[in-house]
Amino acid sequence: MSVTATLMVAATASNAGAATGLSSVYVVAGVETSIPTNNTSTFAGGALGSGGDSAVWKASVAHAALSSCPFGTNASCAITGGSFSLKSSNGAQLAGSFTGGSVTPISQQTPCGKQVFGVSGALATTSGPATFTATLTHYRTILFGTCFTYFATITGSLRRA
Repeated sequence: MSVTATLMVAATASNAGAATGLSSVYVVAGVETSIPTNNTSTFAGGALGSGGDSAVWKASVAHAALSSCPFGTNASCAITGGSFSLKSSNGAQLAGSFTGGSVTPISQQTPCGKQVFGVSGALATTSGPATFTATLTHYRTILFGTCFTYFATITGSLRRA
């Protein structure tokens, strides 16, 4: 399983943000919506903005195989692309593409428990550059002697430059 699901989105207000009606900060919660395909993880959820609006968001994060950054090695897996979008209840929208970043293993419960990853990504958005930081949690279990991930959540922030 791969990257992304509950996000805290913090977008620093700029003239572009004010003009579009976007809140300066969004607290976002979501889940991974499907099994990762070709090292791309997809997520969706809801958000509450500091301006009082609510929003829906979705993200698709392409990254190097998580097996290339094993736990305990201090290695990170590169974010190689993907997209992010948010649509506010007031009609304001933000869309962008991941231009780089990393997924870093933080902790893992053995033999087959929860895995936690740090996610840090750069975005090019409709209102300028942004950074995305989050904590991704994989929930795992053993079934018929095999460990597998059955659910994932993500929490974090998105900050516009």
